Amino acid sequence: MGPVTFNIHNQTKYDLRVQSSNGATVEAVAGASTSLGFGPGDTNITNAMRLYQDGICILQGSVAWSAGGSGADDGWTTSNIICMSGEMNGEGFSGCNEGWVEMQPYNLMANGGEISVTYTNA
Repeated sequence: MGPVTFNIHNQTKYDLRVQSSNGATVEAVAGASTSLGFGPGDTNITNAMRLYQDGICILQGSVAWSAGGSGADDGWTTSNIICMSGEMNGEGFSGCNEGWVEMQPYNLMANGGEISVTYTNA
């Protein structure tokens, strides 16, 4: 896989903590943005996207990619508290209480590229 830039925008009232399957971590407090960079050796990446209120995890979604499939999960819950939207190499995705959104084509991220995700209050 090629390198990937992952841009994260937290426009919710919650704090966001990201933990990648390669060990990278980053935080974006309510209203902040951050990013992570991944090299060609970082394949089959899953990022746990955890939202916190007063230090307690209230929701977990994910953003994941590999050469054979990519997608995002807004952290489906019985009460809809956040929505997500974004792009993977120019292909848009979104969800509000949606669950997993599979990106097409399946090899969209095979050569790396750019991913952006924005979380908003529902």
